[in-house]
Formats: sequence, structure tokens, C-alpha cells
Amino acid sequence: MTPAALEATKALVRLVLQREREGNLDAPAGLSQQLDAVPKEALLTSIRRHRLECLLHGDPLVARLLPDLAPALQALARQDAMAAMALASLTREIAALFEQAAMPMLVIKGIPLALQTTGSLTSRGRGDLDLLVDSKRLLEAVALLESAGFSRCQGQFPRQLNSVWGRYSRWAGYEFSLVRQSPAGLQWIDLHWALANAREPLPSFALAWHCGEQLALNDQIVATLSRLHAFQHACAHAATDQWMCLRNLIDVDRLANQLKGIDLSKLHRQPTVRWSCAVTHVVTGSEAVSRRNLGHASGSTRAMVRAAQAQVMPWRSQGPGPWTPRRWASTVWRLLVLSHDARDWIRTLLFYTLLPAAFSDPETGEDRGLAGFLQARIARLRQRLNERQGTSNQASASR
Repeated sequence: MTPAALEATKALVRLVLQREREGNLDAPAGLSQQLDAVPKEALLTSIRRHRLECLLHGDPLVARLLPDLAPALQALARQDAMAAMALASLTREIAALFEQAAMPMLVIKGIPLALQTTGSLTSRGRGDLDLLVDSKRLLEAVALLESAGFSRCQGQFPRQLNSVWGRYSRWAGYEFSLVRQSPAGLQWIDLHWALANAREPLPSFALAWHCGEQLALNDQIVATLSRLHAFQHACAHAATDQWMCLRNLIDVDRLANQLKGIDLSKLHRQPTVRWSCAVTHVVTGSEAVSRRNLGHASGSTRAMVRAAQAQVMPWRSQGPGPWTPRRWASTVWRLLVLSHDARDWIRTLLFYTLLPAAFSDPETGEDRGLAGFLQARIARLRQRLNERQGTSNQASASR
């Protein structure tokens, strides 16, 4: 994706959100020329990269501005809407499963967030099902999902959650995935027992459950985060991903506009809120996020530079080039500064040093002890160093 395609995509997002807030506005002067200057393939790649098919297809003005892309956008939006419908069906099923087991559970992001922000369950498009449960009942939640045909992914987390390293991994991590084969394909669940590794800025499960909202999804009640907590989580989620996806920033914008009557000044102390609002304001121009950031102070400028870089990179890429100790340290530092809490710093440092995933063999699914963990990490380090050396040799030979 090119920077020009990204800027054109941002201009379309800003226009659609302004029309969503203020009514049938015309396209600003110069937008047609800006769009015409970008190859249509590059623009479509940018739209898909940022998961904007449903957003842009829903506005008839976009179809008039992009007549050559309108059929492709329509087809992609239909696919996304169908995926969202399938996700809604899975959401209803799992909400009923937990309700029957009398086990508290919140569905985060996904369909509930689409309903909270737009009233339409297909507005955010595709995604996995994200669940939040009490950490004390994590084993029960896993057993319940396994009874419904889901299984945990190998090589992602220790199997024995009550072992020494299982308990460590539960403390250091905050989620793992389960998968089930269905007639329509694979169904994925991300099971969380905390909203992020940087937990200090975000509510605990007990507080989130107490303040949560209940939404009706057809005939099934689905519990989710309150709009205030959803806003905090959307900011944290966007910041953790370096603001790489415009769809996440749209969530921040829409939630902020719903919280206009609430004093959020205390949230300015949270770097994830302050920086995500600054980055979102650049994209959407919304006054709601403008009032909730602190301008260019306290790291907001660095956040906007990092976001602009991440938004043109391949999906979830940490940047160009092979692994290096410097890039590892940069990643850890970027996550450390998202919280002011010393426990979060210790948790993050340990998570990226003693990776929970490395305590599970990806081929057999069997747990590794400390000795097996160290052998696997040393082997991985050697592989990375060899890859780095190979890249250096290729660069030298090409000179």
C-alpha cells in the first residue's frame, strides 16, 4: 500500500463519518481529484487492509466518487456482511451456553460493539468472537467451550493451566484462542481473562461486569462492556496495535461521540486514551476526540508518527527486516509506556522474555517444563540469528 492510497482512504473515512454525524454533506473540494490520482487497485487494497468495506459501501456518495470500484466494494461488503451474520449466530450460541451454565461472561468488540456504535450488527464486518471471563473461572470457561466442540490451539499456551507454568502464563498473559470446525468453516474464539496485558488503565472483570450493558441479539441477551469501558478498551486495543487499522480508530470516534455528556478528563492521564484520541482526530477530524486528547503533548506526536508508519505496513507487521535484539527491545518499550503501573511493566517484561507460548510444543501440544522451554527458546534465537546473518550476506553480495 502506498502513502497516497492511505491518505485517500482516510479522506473517504472522514467524509463518511462527517455525513454520519451531520447529515448529507457534499464531498469536499479536491477529493475527487485526490481519488483519481490514486490507482484503483492500490485504493482497494488500502480499503481492504483497513477493513472498511462495510463502512464505505454503506454511503451512496462513495459509490458516486468511486464508480469503477463500486461493484468490487459491493461484493466485498456483501461477503463481510455474511461473515458478520455468521459471527452474530455464534455470539448468540455462546451467550446462551454461558447463560445456561450460570457463568458470567462479557462479549467484547464484535457484534455488541457494532450494535452499540451504529445499531447494525453488520457495520463492523468480519471478526472472531472475543469473550471476557473472570480469571478465577477460566478453567470452567475452557471446559464449557470444549463441551461445545471447541479445542485449544497447540503451541499457544500451556495445556495444564494449574501447573506452575500454567499459573505463570495466566498471570503474564491475558488471552488464548479456541477453534471449532463447523459446516461453514472454522469458528474462532479468543478467550480473555483481562482486557489487555497493560491492565492498570482498564477495568477488572468484576467492575466491567457490574457496569456492563445487556443487548438483545434476536431472542438472546448478550452482556458486553459499558460504552465508557468500551471506549477505554477501544483506545487500548488501537494503541497496542500501533493504531495500524483505521476500523479500530472508527470505533474510538463513534464511542467518543456517544460520551459527549460525560466528563472524561481523568482518562487523559491514561496514555492509551490520550494518544489514541490524538491519532483518531487526525483521521476523523471529530470534535469529540479533539476534546479528549491533549494536543501534541506527552508523546502524542510520536504516536501519530508511529501510526502513520504502521498504517501502510502489511497487516500486523512490526516493521521491515528480520528480528533483531533492537527491534525486540523497541516492541517491549512501546508496550511498557502504555501503563504507569509497575506490575504491568513487570508483566510485560516477563511476557516477552518467558513467552507463555514457548511452554507448549506446537507439534504435539504437550507442555514443556523450564528445560524444554529454554531449549526451544535457544533454538529459536539461533534460527533468528542465522536468518539475520543470511540477510546480511545477501545484502553484501548484492553490492
